[in-house]
Amino acid sequence: MYRTLIAVVAAVIIGALSVQAQRRVTPVVPRDPGAAPVIPDVKKPIDPSRLVTTTDAQGNTVTVDTVTGLEYVDSTLLKAPPKMEYPLLHEVVAGVNVWDPVMRALGQKYGLGDVWGELSMHNRYFPFFAIGLGNCNDTPVDKNYTFKTPLAPYFKIGASYNFLYNSNPDYKLQMGLRYGFSTYKWSVLDVTVDEGYWGQPSHFSLEGLSHTAGYLEVTFGIKVKIAGNFSAGWTLVYHSVLHESKSPYGKPMYIPGYGKRNGAFTANFSVMYTIPINKKASPEVTEEKGLPVSEE
Repeated sequence: MYRTLIAVVAAVIIGALSVQAQRRVTPVVPRDPGAAPVIPDVKKPIDPSRLVTTTDAQGNTVTVDTVTGLEYVDSTLLKAPPKMEYPLLHEVVAGVNVWDPVMRALGQKYGLGDVWGELSMHNRYFPFFAIGLGNCNDTPVDKNYTFKTPLAPYFKIGASYNFLYNSNPDYKLQMGLRYGFSTYKWSVLDVTVDEGYWGQPSHFSLEGLSHTAGYLEVTFGIKVKIAGNFSAGWTLVYHSVLHESKSPYGKPMYIPGYGKRNGAFTANFSVMYTIPINKKASPEVTEEKGLPVSEE
């Protein structure tokens, strides 16, 4: 009887060891101590032609997907792409460009200002729209004419990218691309033509000439919080005229929203008010203690 019982126990132990030997255990070592492993979707096979094998700092053999940049250890995803810390519709920012009004107070002869708004998407992408008014009444130094543009509207549309998208939204470092457009009238008054030594100077004017212009702006700017929902920001702008109507009298020296043609760079300074839409996304509880193990 005892021999039969011993034989049964031995058979059970041998069977259990055999089953355990058939299990495959894949340790997943996260690069970040606090990061949780992410198990890939087995329904989506990886294209072997785009995989490159390398070794990490811990000596683990890592397979890198050259298309997505994701890293795998034994077909297990090692590190997921960075997560957006803020919701898709995060906040609305309304701003007033006070650069031109300040410069007008200091003696500049053109420009008035604009108001603008942008939508924060994940605190990363910012669709942008602006509407403004501009005019000009300038007699350039050492020139024989006065250039005038009556009050005229301009519009700008574009978007910017925040490099600090997963940081505090009160502070931004942004780069953007915008398209501006204006239709307006311009005049050149009291043009003096010197007829030479023997002749008398003559005068003429060109008035009410219609013109349209479209231009490109590449922007680079910063935003800092002042108090509460109020912020301020500087923006450096590279601009270039893309298209404009032709005139037999040449090109006007001023375009509303663009400024004068005497340089490729300009700047603006804005005061902003932020209207929150959604709060920051709730963080997921993903931290695990010890070495995570995936079993099949």
